[in-house]
Amino acid sequence: MKDLSLYIHIPFCKTICLYCNFVTFAHKNKKIPQYADAVIKELEFQSQKFGDRVIESVYFGGGTPSLIDPHYIELIFGTLRNRFRINPNAEVTIECNPESLDEKRIEKYRLAGITRISLGIQSFNKETLARVARPHDDKTAYKALDALAATGFENFGADFIMGLPYQTYGSFKREIEEILSYHPAHLSAYFLSYDTKRIDIFIKDSPDEDAQLQMYEFLTTRLKKEGYVHYEVSNFAKPGFESVHNLRYWRQKEYVGVGVSAHSYADGKVWENGCDFEAYLENPLAEGEKISIDGDLERMDLIMLNLRTFRGIDVKEYEKRFSDFDDLVEKAGPYLDSGQLAMTGGRLHATDKGFLILDRITKDLI
Repeated sequence: MKDLSLYIHIPFCKTICLYCNFVTFAHKNKKIPQYADAVIKELEFQSQKFGDRVIESVYFGGGTPSLIDPHYIELIFGTLRNRFRINPNAEVTIECNPESLDEKRIEKYRLAGITRISLGIQSFNKETLARVARPHDDKTAYKALDALAATGFENFGADFIMGLPYQTYGSFKREIEEILSYHPAHLSAYFLSYDTKRIDIFIKDSPDEDAQLQMYEFLTTRLKKEGYVHYEVSNFAKPGFESVHNLRYWRQKEYVGVGVSAHSYADGKVWENGCDFEAYLENPLAEGEKISIDGDLERMDLIMLNLRTFRGIDVKEYEKRFSDFDDLVEKAGPYLDSGQLAMTGGRLHATDKGFLILDRITKDLI
């Protein structure tokens, strides 16, 4: 029986962070009930096509899903239970911001069926947070972490960004030590994206590339000592706490996205919902143009997505699906010689050095 993942996009935010490129809205909270109804209608529609699939993971992303009342999360997840075949051990994640997470909310999420929380901290420096328009400060972040500890919610992750204003190598080291004191099961640390639309507003106050590389090298070394597995370019987890949902993306597993701007990949096709909020409310069943994934695109996706993970490309799987593995190895030669790629146990994978230039490696290989 085929399996599937579901992504639910919740586009509401208290403020729009200056580094964010996602489809989010800061002044549409009055339409949350209407949006929840639209999401439920789309879920019911998708269940007619995919209701026989086994759901292995569900992800409430955004935006800030914790901004909306947990009642709406319960309604949406109730529809999922009624319309889809959910694996009893399915991972169900919700993204939260510190300013909208407390003990009461955590308990409501647990009762609703949430099994994993992803907390967007980004930094503990209040000046940094204010500079990029984050809606919380350092004290609020600590309160949210304390709430997770008080409720015994073990499966939670924390997100940080390297390259934010006023950040230094020393301050980043202190922040990592602080978050480690809370023993998160998962830790994500992303480099600041330089294609961010509003980056000119704050980039002059951000650390240079050399400082960011120092941060990354410290991060990988420190977390390995702490027992975390560096299982994807920007993601670290205690053994057994890797993000099931994201791993399914990177392993080319099928998923359906619900909500404004959500993307889907199933039955050999990809498509996305429109980004117009009002248009989605009027007709949540309108799907975008579907594009078929041919052999070349499938091969490129395999290389690009699999190399993001520490497992890399399985040689036998690649040879079974495609015929040019020798050519791939030849292209990988310079990176194998430099130690940025390695061949281990029948897998071609990036090393920590290779993760730093993965875009360049991927481009050369495909």
